[in-house]
Amino acid sequence: MDKEKRKLLRRNLGWIFLKTFALTIGVFPLKFIYLLGSFLGRLGFLFAFTHRRIALENLGIAFPHLSFKKRKKIAQDSFKFMIQASLELLYFLKHPYLLERVRIEGLEHLVQALEKKRGVIALTAHFGNFPLISLKFASQGYKINVVARPMRDRKTGDYIHQLRTKVGVKTIFSYPRKECVTGIIKTLRNNEIVMIQMDQNFGTGGVWVKFFNKLAATPTGPVVLAMRTKAEIVPMYIVRESLGKHLIKIFPSVALDYTEDKDETILINTAKFTKLTEDWIKKYPPLWGWIHRRWKSQPSDKILKKRFKIQK
Repeated sequence: MDKEKRKLLRRNLGWIFLKTFALTIGVFPLKFIYLLGSFLGRLGFLFAFTHRRIALENLGIAFPHLSFKKRKKIAQDSFKFMIQASLELLYFLKHPYLLERVRIEGLEHLVQALEKKRGVIALTAHFGNFPLISLKFASQGYKINVVARPMRDRKTGDYIHQLRTKVGVKTIFSYPRKECVTGIIKTLRNNEIVMIQMDQNFGTGGVWVKFFNKLAATPTGPVVLAMRTKAEIVPMYIVRESLGKHLIKIFPSVALDYTEDKDETILINTAKFTKLTEDWIKKYPPLWGWIHRRWKSQPSDKILKKRFKIQK
């Protein structure tokens, strides 16, 4: 079987599993969902050889001081958490009343930012069960938008988009790029919340800043958009506290540090916000997706010669 056929098979299987779980998950108690997620996570760690290798390599970069045994435990817990979070999200969508169990700490920071009428960039990461942040805000009447990459499997992407829309979460797709930027600016000028993550590899775009002391290609969107619209940047993350209970931690808005050079301003602020994400991950290592190739792209010789593209 060639590579494309294998991809198609994986996507079809993923679609079947998603629909099956979505249709049946609501009949089980939440405790069973966590047990199932734990079991599937252990299976994933045992048999998803490529992803396990990537996770362990990444953990070696981030935590070289830890023993291999401890890094392996973080990877195992991360696999388990990712599967549990996916099932948990479907369960919350089936039982919206469970959002009452998601508490918010620091809501006053979001309220103060919205009072300035310039829109809010909710800066978060692929950390914890992050989609629950948007669900919680929507349930409380906030106008919340998420920036999401279109999924390769259109059926799955359309289904997830419908689920988000049904609960009041609006989606701004990251492609086409021009439409994405226009949509975000319009939304911010309408004093709405736009949730953006900037913790994944950005190919040859963006800038290269240190993430766990190694250069990582990082998107500059939140910084550039804040410079253009004067929107408030409010960092936030979510952690699971116990069975079905989560905490959304909202921090005070973070002002941009300006310099005389626009490109330098973008670089230093991107580095500053990346450091925030790094601090969250250091505090709760299993809650981040270590299977992502965060350090895959490295600057070319051409990039190395440019000013303010790489953090020194």
